[in-house]
Amino acid sequence: MSASTPASLAVLLQSLSLEDAQDHEQILRHANNILKTNPDPHTLRTKVVALIKLDRYDDAIKSIEQASGPAAAGLEFEHAYCLYKQGNLEGALSISLDGESTERRQRALRHLHAQAQYRAEGFQAAVTTYEELSRQPPLVENEAYDLRVNLGASEAQLSFAAKDALRPRRRATAEDLQQYESAFNAACLSVARGDLNAALMLLKTSKKLCSSLEGVSEEDLKAELAPLIAQELYVLIKLGRLEEAIQLYKSSDILNSTDEAAKYIASANCYLASPSPNPHIGLRVLEALKKLPQGSQKPFSFQSDALDHNLAVLALQAGKENAALASARALKLRNQNDYTISSIVASIELQASEPVTAKSIAKVLNDANKGLGSTADIGIALINVQNYLKENNVINAVAILETLLKELENEPEKRYMPGLVGVVAGLYTLQGRKARVKVELENASAYWRSTSNPDPAVLLATGTAELASSNLQDRATAASIFESLVASNPTPISNAGYIASHPTEDMPARISQLTAIPTLLKGVDVNSLLLAGVAAPPTKKLPLATTSTKSRVKPRKKRKIRLPKGGIDPTKKPDPERWLPLRDRSTYKPKGKKDKKKARDLTQGGPAMDKDGDTEMIGGNTVTKVMPTQANPAAKAKGKKKAGKRK
Repeated sequence: MSASTPASLAVLLQSLSLEDAQDHEQILRHANNILKTNPDPHTLRTKVVALIKLDRYDDAIKSIEQASGPAAAGLEFEHAYCLYKQGNLEGALSISLDGESTERRQRALRHLHAQAQYRAEGFQAAVTTYEELSRQPPLVENEAYDLRVNLGASEAQLSFAAKDALRPRRRATAEDLQQYESAFNAACLSVARGDLNAALMLLKTSKKLCSSLEGVSEEDLKAELAPLIAQELYVLIKLGRLEEAIQLYKSSDILNSTDEAAKYIASANCYLASPSPNPHIGLRVLEALKKLPQGSQKPFSFQSDALDHNLAVLALQAGKENAALASARALKLRNQNDYTISSIVASIELQASEPVTAKSIAKVLNDANKGLGSTADIGIALINVQNYLKENNVINAVAILETLLKELENEPEKRYMPGLVGVVAGLYTLQGRKARVKVELENASAYWRSTSNPDPAVLLATGTAELASSNLQDRATAASIFESLVASNPTPISNAGYIASHPTEDMPARISQLTAIPTLLKGVDVNSLLLAGVAAPPTKKLPLATTSTKSRVKPRKKRKIRLPKGGIDPTKKPDPERWLPLRDRSTYKPKGKKDKKKARDLTQGGPAMDKDGDTEMIGGNTVTKVMPTQANPAAKAKGKKKAGKRK
């Protein structure tokens, strides 16, 4: 191509092909020559696009910022794109949509904003933007598919961040199974929600679809398969199928992939899942992963935190206590809300001091917590609570938690964390303080319902507790809680609570909101249930078959009912004294001399002498007679010794 610059940009573009990097260099050179004499907006945009094609984002930003007047107008999308590629996500999001002249360029900038929100971990904002774009007609080919894929990825990350509690649970559709990207996003969503078996099936489907791509080089195909294989290895390890995971790792050829991040993540996971891992090898693998160039592959915060935690734990296992403690302190400074670091610090400090009792352990951990620069550490507090509970000391465990709650009064997002609320309610239940449990759940529910992302576990526990109350206001609160749960994410428990909390007369108007009976009975074979019958538990009369015959106790024989001879005469009045013993009845007549004498002596109110004559009965009381003793001369003489004769 001639080195001379054409007279106009139109002639230049007609003679160049944008598929060759050398042509981009020539376009840039000619565009600069034209801008020296005629700084028109179209030429400036051509220069910026050429710089973007050459990955010279700094020069593109400088060209946009140095331009002034009408020449710089309409370059908002290019400016935001360059900032996004540089990692300046806040700057990309600050570019306004108003500067774009056409609807198509405004829509393109909205796509870019959604992608920047995704990379900035604003997953809820990204989901909202993609949903709004999906409701509008597409302007370019395959835009609807791209929106569905990006929306699926944003929903998966929102679920990984545990911020999709009250969003409707979307299941994989037939459209998701047609392309490997959408199937992979559906698999990631299942992993985030803990449905690992469904995730494994979707990952295998995604791998099959990706392997069948046409017109893709072998190197690019390996790069596309690498994240799918790494995710499948993770799922197999979580399912406990370690042999399958190691076999997949060896046979997948993932080590030859150009995706360095996926390669190192797969290697680290397989190493950590091995039966006898070497911590020194694990440290080398994870440190190599940390040294990788980040760029657009920069991990999210929850991913980098997990990587740093593993590094600290491996350093501790390798005997590098100082390095582990330094890593823990760096993590704590970076994220004050990460309380899992406390377990690392606790392990290091307890190994050095070796305390025995829960009280001594608590002192060591509290001193270590002060060294981290943290006052109210939930992790340290829960470790101390657990140690006291091992000693059956519930009172001290509750005292530690109540002290922690007072320190967190000004931080409601920490004070009402679902796990912490559950521990407090559980300890109060152990003490039988049901009123305190109810107050704790009500306060937690009030806080979470005021936020944009309520926690369903707290709402469900509060609604269940309010149902047990006889107060009408509490039951109304339970009704509103279960109504919100059923509207966002209906489950069998929330549906049952919804029915129990609403009056019977209101149900016909709300019955349409409940799950239909045919849906509930779907997959239930009624005939097989009827043929199987009802399993009755074993009773005392029918002992279990495993019980030995020797241990069986013979039942007592029932006594036969004895009736008077001749039967019962209904006209004869029964004896009113028939319940008394015979000797106490008025018709009793003693037989023999001894019985008559006893009857005579038992006359009420009369004196009675015993056979010795030394007691008598007076008014029913026994009086003992004391007779004066007389001196007996014979007895006295008998007691004297006889004087003997002297020899």
